[in-house]
Amino acid sequence: MAGEYVQAESIEEYWLKLKQIYQDQSEYFLEIPKETYERLDRSEREDSDNHINEERLGKDTSVIDITVYKYLENRKIAYHSVLIDVKGSKEERYFELIPKE
Repeated sequence: MAGEYVQAESIEEYWLKLKQIYQDQSEYFLEIPKETYERLDRSEREDSDNHINEERLGKDTSVIDITVYKYLENRKIAYHSVLIDVKGSKEERYFELIPKE
């Protein structure tokens, strides 16, 4: 959904910038627990930017996200993003949103 490049030096800085992009493009945004995401009985789709982000790590940016999502009812989408830095550290984030029309 975001489709924008995020420049950041740390995972936390990257998450704050990415989160702001998603919030700006959404009518509704909520961080959810991993267990909530995993209970959603929907097929998972891979974000089309994942391969581009993997190529950018260490070249254009110090942190990337690898994201998958599930379409839910009433236009809601649940996301699972793994934030990865150049040192190999990872942090998982889960959230749901309703895109602006």
